[in-house]
Amino acid sequence: MSDKDYISSGIIELYVLGLCTPVEKAELEQLRKTDAALNEAIINFEIQFENEMMRHTSLPDAVTDDKILGGIISLKNAPVVPISSNKQQTISYRWLKPAAAAAILLFGTSAVLNYILYSKNKAQQQELVARNNNAPVSLPVADYNILKDPAITPIAMYGVGYHAICRCTMFWDKKTGKVYIMIHHLPKSNEARDYQLWANVDGKPVSVGIINDAIRDRFIEMTNMPAGATSFSVTLEKAGGAAVPTEDETYLKGTI
Repeated sequence: MSDKDYISSGIIELYVLGLCTPVEKAELEQLRKTDAALNEAIINFEIQFENEMMRHTSLPDAVTDDKILGGIISLKNAPVVPISSNKQQTISYRWLKPAAAAAILLFGTSAVLNYILYSKNKAQQQELVARNNNAPVSLPVADYNILKDPAITPIAMYGVGYHAICRCTMFWDKKTGKVYIMIHHLPKSNEARDYQLWANVDGKPVSVGIINDAIRDRFIEMTNMPAGATSFSVTLEKAGGAAVPTEDETYLKGTI
């Protein structure tokens, strides 16, 4: 999977902002060790994000600074504090001036950074909502009808283990035995590997066929879904498929 695929999914931004799940974080940290392009993309975004924060950093205005420092200076007239020697000593607050200035600077910088993080996260959420709301409209009419047909059973397919960021939705027409798969996030296969769909019938995996994952942004139609299936999985096998699923290469699972 290329770094462009990760950037388009928004996972790198969520990872850098600390907003992704622990499983997604573990997967990205594992992948960036072997994928130089992905690691470079993450580093570039971190640098860009840091530069953006520094460019918007601002200090508190002079009026606020003077009011706080003036209040601190007035503490010089505070009453003495008795100690065990029965002598009276006056507390010195001279050291508080630089400490207060540092605290104000830290507070101002923190407020700016938090606002930038909030704005960026809000913009990402609005983009995702808009994308999801507009997705059905961009589908062909035949695909859009599949989404609306109450007789067709929808099955959510979730990523497994290090592939937790993967997502697909499958619609099963039990009358015809056809299934329609929509890929939301799944690394592209290559000439040597194929994704294979499996149905679990009476506790045994049954191959449904090879998924043509070159099709994106619309439904992938498959046939011969066996009756009585209760759960499903997608594995990455050698080109042409396998007789039994390779458990270590399981990318997606879903149940009715």
